Amino acid sequence: MKKFLIFPILILVIFINTGATSPSKHIVDYHIKAKLLTEEKIVFGEEALTWLNTGDVPVSELHFHLYLNAFKNNRSTFMRESGGSHRGFAVDKDRWGYIDVSRIGIQDGADLTPTITYIQPDDQNPDDQTVMQVLLPEPLPPGETIILEIIFQSKLPQVFARSGYKGNFFMVAQWFPKIGVWENGAWNCHQYHSSSEFYADFGIFEVDITVPEDFVLGATGKRIKEVKNSDETMTYTHYQENIHDFAWTACPDFVEIHKSFTLPDPPVQTEMIFLIHKAHLKLTDRYEESLRNGLEFYSQSYGAYPYETITLVDPPLKAMGAGGMEYPTLFTSMGSWFFPKGLRLPEMVTIHEFGHGYWYGMVASNEFEEAWLDEGINSYSEIKAMDHYYGKDRSMLDLGAIKMSDLVRSRVSILGLSKLDPIMTRSWEFYSKGSYGANVYAKAALTLLTLERYLGEDVMAEVMKTYFKRWKFKHPKSADFFAVAEEVSGQDLDWFFDQFFKTPGQLDYSVGRVRSVEIKDPQGIFKGELVEPDKTKDSPEEKIYKNEVVILRKGDLFFPQEILIVFENGEEIRETWEGKDRWKRFEYIKPNKLKLAEIDPEYKIPLDINQMNNSRLLKPNKTPILKLALGITLYFQKLLTLLPF
Repeated sequence: MKKFLIFPILILVIFINTGATSPSKHIVDYHIKAKLLTEEKIVFGEEALTWLNTGDVPVSELHFHLYLNAFKNNRSTFMRESGGSHRGFAVDKDRWGYIDVSRIGIQDGADLTPTITYIQPDDQNPDDQTVMQVLLPEPLPPGETIILEIIFQSKLPQVFARSGYKGNFFMVAQWFPKIGVWENGAWNCHQYHSSSEFYADFGIFEVDITVPEDFVLGATGKRIKEVKNSDETMTYTHYQENIHDFAWTACPDFVEIHKSFTLPDPPVQTEMIFLIHKAHLKLTDRYEESLRNGLEFYSQSYGAYPYETITLVDPPLKAMGAGGMEYPTLFTSMGSWFFPKGLRLPEMVTIHEFGHGYWYGMVASNEFEEAWLDEGINSYSEIKAMDHYYGKDRSMLDLGAIKMSDLVRSRVSILGLSKLDPIMTRSWEFYSKGSYGANVYAKAALTLLTLERYLGEDVMAEVMKTYFKRWKFKHPKSADFFAVAEEVSGQDLDWFFDQFFKTPGQLDYSVGRVRSVEIKDPQGIFKGELVEPDKTKDSPEEKIYKNEVVILRKGDLFFPQEILIVFENGEEIRETWEGKDRWKRFEYIKPNKLKLAEIDPEYKIPLDINQMNNSRLLKPNKTPILKLALGITLYFQKLLTLLPF
């Protein structure tokens, strides 16, 4: 074990003594030796961890994530919350997974193994063992480091919730003891929940991985060494700085393809590595094109991609439960040989999961507590990228007459459960998994698109670039994003953020009433005298109409509205309304009848959940075939939202 520690110590000494700068503050330094036993589905690991106390107070205990223990039994918090199902895939109850720490100690010091306990900071579930606590023999002062030696083994479950094995395919994720985040004098180390992801500090990872020699391996970071062993295995060493997690995959059926990516402005030079399952080789060109699109769009929109590699993993169809997940410099996409080119699921998933390398990987907010800062911002970015490269009306689906955008797919996703919780809700405290998904993905994305159209695209682009530049390799919170938006726009946006991020509910405006009533000549008793129609007129005078439009606020949330009023003679009037009241009436006395009233005629408010009630004709078109076509399209859109992304 001790020989593992020479490299981390050297790095730490150089960093402290030279004052060398780095994009991130290296709080952790992991050096791990891992060996995969394919028959037993076990990874044996030896971990050397250097941890720096960056706080202001001494630390007397350490907290670690043991994520694989979520799959240890049916009474873990993850299993209780998920019911044994995740993204439509069920756990195999004969193939549980777990992580067992057989020893943890201080280098050349105390054995901490006897102090191991499992704690449940979120729900006090005594059967949950996803957070481990160890006690230190004496407190670690601020600014000091500790070097730990850990021996563990990880039993992989059959692929479930993005980790595990299926046949000869292995996706090894959340697989090693990972220290929590020490902040504000306490540990931020949540249990593994059904609707949550991850949060960890930046640092250095160097990992040696031993697999059978006929296996193709992909892993986080750059490969710096490979050794052929005498027992028909290979050991690969991967190294990466400025990351906060490490994952890897191995399968003999991968076809490994390397391509270079270069961008002059901003300057980017990276190696794209594709691990395509041999059954999906027809998707290779689609994967490459979409990854190139992602690299270009995110680099130009937010900031240059900084790492030397990016690896796309294409799981086999039987292991689709591992698809659609991100790790630093490595992600899994999702596809199959039977996906037609017009069904752009592989493209969308590739761009989405690559994009997480920015908001989860580099900006690294706390996904347990504020998941929208990754999922929502990334879904917003994905929609914009898909529209840019594949067409605003067909970015998700382009099969003959059937077309659908990624934006519309997101809009369908918020129709139901998005009203039950605020976007800013801790991941495990949402009403349901459906509410979590609708809010932190689609509703947050549509809220940002609505903000963009309110501020203007150029202003929003500057907001996003500033936010990424200021907060990459740090741990921002929602308030930090809000502050950047107000600073760049020069506007007080509390009314917007308080409503759409901190309040449950939905945004929905409709045209409630449109009518034109002729104003007749006077008839009846006026000032005590009877007035009758003048029957001597040779021809009737021009008719005058009282035209009325009523706009309703049907949702709980409000947003400024623009209304287009069109008359039969082609005259147009544009009205504005702050949108706070429950309804607003507009009246016009004119010699022409109303023809149409339309809310948001430029479609600036994608967050409005029902745009079909945003316009009304005085004489509505009730063509049966049109209504049937709209119904079929809506059904198909809802079907697509059920796919596990």
